Amino acid sequence: MSTANLVPLVYNSLVNLRTSTNYNGVHTQFNSLLNFKNGAPNTQGGSEAWCAAILDTNQYIIAGSENPKTYVALDIQGRGDMDQWVTSFKVRYTLDGINWKEYRNGGALPANSDRNTVTTHFFDQPIRARSIAICPLSWNTHISLRFELYAEPEQHSFTQVGRNISPGADTVLNSTTNTGAREVLVDVAFPVEFKSIPLIAITLGHIDTTSADATGTNVYQQTRVDVQAINVTTKGFKARFYIWRNARAYNLRADYVATSLE
Repeated sequence: MSTANLVPLVYNSLVNLRTSTNYNGVHTQFNSLLNFKNGAPNTQGGSEAWCAAILDTNQYIIAGSENPKTYVALDIQGRGDMDQWVTSFKVRYTLDGINWKEYRNGGALPANSDRNTVTTHFFDQPIRARSIAICPLSWNTHISLRFELYAEPEQHSFTQVGRNISPGADTVLNSTTNTGAREVLVDVAFPVEFKSIPLIAITLGHIDTTSADATGTNVYQQTRVDVQAINVTTKGFKARFYIWRNARAYNLRADYVATSLE
């Protein structure tokens, strides 16, 4: 298995981090990114890991976000500038922020045996959660770790709306000599290009039609008129206005809603 097509959440700042305790102000969750190097003397730049202030099994580092994410895997790594690392840990998570669950019933997961080797754990099944916690159970010298969490790429709906799309007044749709099926195609461009081809709902908002012939003496039972979105691309589509049989349309206007998952 690979994390290549997954989203690294800590690296991309897509989660907030909180810890149980910090050894001091330069040994915090801000230093917990996988492969973090402080680039300064230890007394100035702090540790190359999150380091807890208390050494017991009640310590944790939590990653959370407002919107649920689908967690697939995690990486864990020791402290880069000292021989400190977690040797085993458990994972807890919550979807609602109230009820917490323990992954594998709180069973211990293997972690590290040196400073820099990365241990990757893929969850048995993807975990749907708002917050997820790494809870060290055993450690070498001190509770210190760097980590990454991986989630499935998220898709969000992107919607654009257009109004008053019209073929114009008194077109072939209003012809008194050319009866039968008639159509006018109107090019419609989206204000912003979609990432993928959207679904479009288009409806007639204004209908100015008649079912009478040119003399007005023959009035038919039905007025047949419609609009469709055809030839849809990420940049736009063609609005097909059409009528058939003896219907005539002086003017039509349509509105559309276009939505895509991106």
